[in-house]
Order: sequence, then structure tokens, then C-alpha cells
Amino acid sequence: SMRLQTLWRTVAGMMLYHPALEAHAAVQRIPNGALAQDGIWDPSVCFSCIVSMQNYKQFDPIKIAQTNRMFDKFPNSLKVAYIDQTDLFPAAAEDPHQAVRNHATMDGVHKKQRRRYFSCLIDKHCAPLSDARRVPKFKVELPGYPILGDGKGDNQNHACIFMRGIFCQCIDANQGAYFEQMLLLPCVLGEFRGRKAKRIIGLPEHITSDFGSIGDFAASSEIAFGTIFQRSFAVLGGRMHYGHP
Repeated sequence: SMRLQTLWRTVAGMMLYHPALEAHAAVQRIPNGALAQDGIWDPSVCFSCIVSMQNYKQFDPIKIAQTNRMFDKFPNSLKVAYIDQTDLFPAAAEDPHQAVRNHATMDGVHKKQRRRYFSCLIDKHCAPLSDARRVPKFKVELPGYPILGDGKGDNQNHACIFMRGIFCQCIDANQGAYFEQMLLLPCVLGEFRGRKAKRIIGLPEHITSDFGSIGDFAASSEIAFGTIFQRSFAVLGGRMHYGHP
């Protein structure tokens, strides 16, 4: 059941872009063209779903197994970005403060920083380790701990380096989607073309965590904030990016 699995439901909704792109390609491509042949073009070439799962390094075996099950369910376009950390060069016991300063110099980081942090990317095709985790496909060192303020914004920032292409859609882990909605992708991309092309487009949310009266009230207020409020701000020239346009 996906009733309480909000992340799984969000990923499953976003991955509907894959069959939607296949449907558009089947309808619009030239029947005898090169792209019409099997195995020539795949939607994963132009679409990828990156889950910013910052605590993947601290997952227990159950959560690791669930993540791998998600990779098995969506093997083509699903990727996971997470924050890895390693301690500095082991300090000597006789003088730990001096050892930390010396080893920080050796590692090329600030003397007060006790760990090194990395943004990592994994997918279905990464080699598994003995604990069922996967070897990162890409690993980029960060200047320090990346979560400095609001967790959502910083979590998106550390994963942005793994994006490809020129269009990005950011959503929360409590939103869903449906196939008919994904078929409107050409209409959305058309808003970025022309003389008055837009830079940020706000889309209404389909919130799935509306359980109980409190959850239903929060979901309803979010729908109002993401529709009529944002449209009013856009007319006044005051619309801002607040997490998932």
C-alpha cells in the first residue's frame, strides 16, 4: 500500500514521466525514422528523477532494503543523491588537539572541521557493497556540512550538481501525480519558449499526506497557497521560489 509511504508514492508519481514520454514518442515520431526502431531511444536519455536522500548513509538495513527495492522498481531513471561523511585522518591519543590540527592540514580542510563531507550519487547500476549499500557513481567533496538553514533548500542544493539538462522540477515528498497530468509536459515546456518566455513556473500540488482533519486542513491551505496566492503574487511581480516550482 502507498497510503502511508509518501516518498514511494512521490517517486512513483514522478516516474510516470517515463511512460508519458514513451507515449508522446510513439504518437509523434516518424514511423519509418531512425528513432522508431527498438532500442534507439529511451526516455531516460532526457528524464531522470533524483531523490535527495541526505540521510542515506545512516540508514538501517530495513531502509537500505527499501531503497534497493525502489531501484528495482524504477531501474532506468531513478537516482539517489545523499551526503557522505568521513572522519579526518585518525588523531593520536597523546595530544588530540595538536593531532587534529596536523591532520586537518594533511587533509586540506579547516582545522576545526572534524569530518569531510561529500555529495554522492547512486543508481540501479552502481555496484553493491557488503551491507547492501551501493558504490557512488559520482562523489563531490563539499566545503563543509551543507545543511546550514532550512533543510529542504539545502537538501536541494547539494543534489543540484547532479542534474542534467536545462529544466528542473522540484517537489516535496508528500506530493503525488497521475499519468494524465504527465501528458501535459509539452504544454509546460512551451511556457519557456517565445519572446516572453518564463523562468519559473508554479504548478499546483497534489498532496497525498492529507490524513485526518489537521492533515486535510494543511493540504487545503497549501493548495490555496500554490494556486490563487501565487497567481496574485505573479501579477504583482512578487512571486518567489519557495521550494518546488
